[in-house]
Amino acid sequence: MNEWQIRNRRRAAGQRLGIAVVVIAVLAGAWVWASMPDDLSPGPTAPEGTTSEGTASESTASEGIRPADRAVIDRVIDGDTVDVLLDGAVTRVRLLNIDTPETKRENTPIECLGPEASDFLAALLPVGSTVSLEYDVERADQYGRTLAAVFTSDGQNASVAIAARGLGYSVLFEPNDRYLADVERAETDARNASLGLFDPSVGCNAG
Repeated sequence: MNEWQIRNRRRAAGQRLGIAVVVIAVLAGAWVWASMPDDLSPGPTAPEGTTSEGTASESTASEGIRPADRAVIDRVIDGDTVDVLLDGAVTRVRLLNIDTPETKRENTPIECLGPEASDFLAALLPVGSTVSLEYDVERADQYGRTLAAVFTSDGQNASVAIAARGLGYSVLFEPNDRYLADVERAETDARNASLGLFDPSVGCNAG
């Protein structure tokens, strides 16, 4: 066998070896892919603003606002203050973002439509009824009263209901403005309709 034949045989052997290596690699890759578990593929990405469980991250807890409490009306003090039974104890609650005429303040005469505001709240929140207390940033005022928006069982915000009847004024207890806009809108509607405190024939000094 001459030198030319030897080189040709070596070249052919090298080509057969290269083809065999490629075939083996392709078969091995196909086997690995087929044996991969299905759950290794990436799942859907949670929308921005949600946790891995899909719960919105803007919950009241993440905002520093305590979730709502369930309570039972024990007594209506006046148009913007009630006593509730909460966790087995009587708790005094000052309604957020509403201010009604005074009826119980010491050394202060009963103000115009104060009794009417108290009667309206007593009818809205009868003793024994279940309410929801929803909170804002600050939970208590300077007198130790709990600051909360009081919602009836059918979802009415008592502060909004009072303002809508013209029996109170919207007020900001800084920084608690979570429900302020709703109360302000209700007060504006009452003013436009000349209801309650805003009725010229009643004779109250409307602000």
